[in-house]
Amino acid sequence: MSRIIQLNLSELDHTRSSRVIDEYKDTKYLIVGKWGLVSDTFSVYSITGDILAKIRQQSMGRTPKFDIFFLHQFVGSSVINISMHYTTIFINGLNWLVIGNQEKQSYTIWHRREKIATIKSYGQSDQIIRLIKVDTFKHEPLVVAIAAILNHPSLVHTSRIKLRDLGTLAAKPNPNWENSQPFHFKCQT
Repeated sequence: MSRIIQLNLSELDHTRSSRVIDEYKDTKYLIVGKWGLVSDTFSVYSITGDILAKIRQQSMGRTPKFDIFFLHQFVGSSVINISMHYTTIFINGLNWLVIGNQEKQSYTIWHRREKIATIKSYGQSDQIIRLIKVDTFKHEPLVVAIAAILNHPSLVHTSRIKLRDLGTLAAKPNPNWENSQPFHFKCQT
């Protein structure tokens, strides 16, 4: 059974930590870390303080490479390809493909023909929120880590997000995916 979780990456940009919440505003995960230099990391923690997933930056530049760990085990590396409006990230090891539109900040994660997750974005005030729908509970920490990769400055600056062009958040997100509103997070441009 899938559920929808929300990520506010504006907190991550400013404080180097962010909560991941569900539609009831309950904290599900905590992301802590920073970007910039080789070997910088972001970690996804459970609410009990266990590290579930970790992303380590392996290179710098326009298309940085990341190593991905799940439950302290290396599971793959990312290969990023950026075109005019689209981003694709292939994660070796997991054989996951992230395909998305940079302008709309909307992404889908696939494993062969199976959809793993959908990540949609919207703006509210000076923040951008990512609404994450994961089809299998066990994939959530990895998908949250991938959502953090999508906020890397090299990927965000290419989209030049205009917050006023994105949707707005309802007072309370609706657990029905078709009618739900996205999470808040702020991308620096």
